[in-house]
Amino acid sequence: MVLKRLVIFYVSVLVHINNPVHAEGFRIELGDSEVVQDMESRVPVYPWFPDGHITILKNEDALQMYWAGSSSYRTVGKSVESMKLNPTKPVLSKGKQTSFDNGGAWLMSVHRFSGQNLLGFYHAEDHVWGKHPNPNKIAWKSIAICESMNDGKSWTKVGQIITSPKRKPSTPMWGGSGDFCVVYDNLNSRWVCYYQEHYLYMAISNDFRALPGSWFKYYQGGFTEPGLGGKENPIKGLKSHPGGNPSVLFNTYLKKWLMVWHTWQGDIVYSSSQNMTEWEVPRLLVSSGPNEKAWYATIIGITDTVAARHAWLYYAYWPDKDNWKRQFVKRSIRFIKED
Repeated sequence: MVLKRLVIFYVSVLVHINNPVHAEGFRIELGDSEVVQDMESRVPVYPWFPDGHITILKNEDALQMYWAGSSSYRTVGKSVESMKLNPTKPVLSKGKQTSFDNGGAWLMSVHRFSGQNLLGFYHAEDHVWGKHPNPNKIAWKSIAICESMNDGKSWTKVGQIITSPKRKPSTPMWGGSGDFCVVYDNLNSRWVCYYQEHYLYMAISNDFRALPGSWFKYYQGGFTEPGLGGKENPIKGLKSHPGGNPSVLFNTYLKKWLMVWHTWQGDIVYSSSQNMTEWEVPRLLVSSGPNEKAWYATIIGITDTVAARHAWLYYAYWPDKDNWKRQFVKRSIRFIKED
């Protein structure tokens, strides 16, 4: 598979907004929440969506969207609300019982290089714990890469790129490295992955194809530890708000990188950065009540990696966090500079 240079497209979208929150040098205004209704073609994972970072690709005059789940689906349409399954079957599914992704393959970040050539990153779950039963599907997580040569309609798995420094226990226990997003840093010609293992961490690859073995974790001030099993330090500026499923994009209006993620308490917070490594003190974006939960936030402008002044915030909302039923909601979002 031959991969060409990454291309990013920019547009702006006009929306109506209210409810301001403030950050260093800018403020955010959010509109009211509304439920994103199930698609005409009935995406099979809709009742459990979102279940991780949402990835969107520009595809000429349409958009591609990947529905991350234990089996991941691809849809095409003019907007998130008008998507149709294409193809109707999953484009990425779990591996064999002996594989690291035997519990599922959540396709969370997809990037286009040229033509039909795409690079994908997926959240892998291992649900097998020897002879121990696992009815609750407790997972040991890792991050892996896959490639497509037919515009995302099918994928070839390439292997793991990031794994935990901890050894997988012999009995079921939540853990491992996952719940992530991957963005391309054009300034430094490298891939950057933001992931969680209770706290938020980061790793980079200077390899254009981001292949296994090319990734290095942030540790003691530099990217020095191997992605596969290496040591890691939490991102210092974000350690006060542990959580998961970060979504990172570049805002062309603010000329900053923005990150949104959920805390383990069920709130959505955000931060900004000039260099992708040093992040501002996190601030609250969406607050949840005592029995509510808001997780899996993604800001989408033209894609999930680039936005301008106007965009949309998508996330999963649980009116009752003790009930598995979630709502796929969206809110308009506007960024306003402050002196």
